[in-house]
Amino acid sequence: MALGFTWEQFINRFERHINNDFPGADFTISKSEILLYINEAMSFGLVGQVWQGAKATGFMEVPEAYLIQFELDALTQDTVSGYWTTTLPQPPLSLPLGYSINRVYPATAGYGQGQDCIAIKANRVGRRKSMPMQYGVRYWVTGNKLWLAASDGSSLLNQVFYAEMPSTRAVLVTDYINLPDDAQSFIFDKVMARIKERLGLPMDTIKDDLPQGNKAS
Repeated sequence: MALGFTWEQFINRFERHINNDFPGADFTISKSEILLYINEAMSFGLVGQVWQGAKATGFMEVPEAYLIQFELDALTQDTVSGYWTTTLPQPPLSLPLGYSINRVYPATAGYGQGQDCIAIKANRVGRRKSMPMQYGVRYWVTGNKLWLAASDGSSLLNQVFYAEMPSTRAVLVTDYINLPDDAQSFIFDKVMARIKERLGLPMDTIKDDLPQGNKAS
């Protein structure tokens, strides 16, 4: 069985790298701050990887290694609009609809998965009400809030919904990282640059445009 690597192990890699190179320096950066830099670098790297892949192949695809399935919190009904809401584990990444969230669906024990929900853009919610609606449950996102509504207006109370989406955040540092091995070098280099800037650690600067020195004896 292949070994899985956790977020904590990834964080320890940064700590050991800094301490080994600068053993006399006080390590004043917390694990939470390192994790923040990792999340930032993963988001930047993932979005760039998707767009670069689209330029090369002509179609967009999110690497499966970044996808995580989440069981969403219990739905609550908004008293004003009547729509149902729940909270996503994180705001969707800067990807188009259908890629920032892969799929949303209900599921219950003994019955399995229900029909996938229909994704619509948040700015088209009002317009959709005056158009013929496809049968099923539609959803849209504002920030980290997921909104849902059934086409026939039926209640979604006590239904459990799941979301499959690219995730760059850890729930627990003991969780296995959803980061492809071939992306770890990029993430490590980007985070190390932020940590060195944060701690004010010395870095070599190479300048190739300096004039040639005086060689006269």
